[in-house]
Amino acid sequence: MNGTVNRRVFVGSLAGAGVGAVGATSLLDFPVSAQPAATAPLVGEIRRQLKDAFGKAQNGHAAGARQAATVLRVYASTVNDGQLQAVLRKANRQQLLLSEMNHGELARQAEELGINPSTLPPHSTDRVGREAALDRLIKEGISPFMRTVADYVDRVAERMERVERRSGGAIALQVALRQPIPDPVDCGNCDQEKEQVDYALNIATVTCAASIIFPILAELCAAATATYLTFYAAFAICLAILAFCEAYYH
Repeated sequence: MNGTVNRRVFVGSLAGAGVGAVGATSLLDFPVSAQPAATAPLVGEIRRQLKDAFGKAQNGHAAGARQAATVLRVYASTVNDGQLQAVLRKANRQQLLLSEMNHGELARQAEELGINPSTLPPHSTDRVGREAALDRLIKEGISPFMRTVADYVDRVAERMERVERRSGGAIALQVALRQPIPDPVDCGNCDQEKEQVDYALNIATVTCAASIIFPILAELCAAATATYLTFYAAFAICLAILAFCEAYYH
C-alpha cells in the first residue's frame, strides 16, 4: 500500500473533530523512513498477499480465505502493541471516542486491497462499542484481535470448503458471491458476525484516532483498517454462503 495513503488515513475527519491542524499536519509529514527499516518492506508484501487472498476468496476459493487468515497472523506479528497501549493510556479519552472514521479514506484502502468500496456498510456510531474497543486496546493492544479475526476467517474457509465439496467446485459459490444477498430463512444467519464487524470498525477508529496524536502509529492505523476489511470480507462470504444454501438446498 502506498505509504502516503497510510499516513493520510482518517486525517480529515479527525481534524474536523477537534484534534487540531498541528496534529494532522504532523501525521501527513511523518516520513516513512521513521518506521523500522525491516518492517516497511515486509508490511508492503503482507498487504500484497492479503489482496491476492481476497481475490481468490471472492472467486469462491476456500484457499483464498485460508491465505488471508495466515497473512493476517503474520501482519499481527509486525505491530507494536506496547507502543499503542502507552499512547492510548496518555491520550485524551474523549478525543479518541469522538473522532469519526473518514469513509473516503476507508474506501480507498478497501479498493487498494481489492474490495469493492461501494459495498462497505454505514459506519457504526455505537459509543458503548467504541468504549469497549478502547478498553480492550489499552489492555492488550491490537495483535490479539487481529489473530481473533484470523481464526474467524479460518472458520469461514471451512464453510467454503464444505460448499465446494457439495457443489463440485468453487464455481457455484463464486456465482452466489456475485448475487444480491437474500434474507436468511432456513440456513441460519450471520447476526453475530455482523456485531463483530461493527466492533472491528470501532477498533480501527480508535487506533487511527491515536495515530493522529502519535504519528508513528500510522502503520498501526493501516493494520487496524486492514483487519476490519478482512473481517468484513469474511462476513460478506458468510452472507454469500447463506445465499448459496437458499438457492441450492431449499
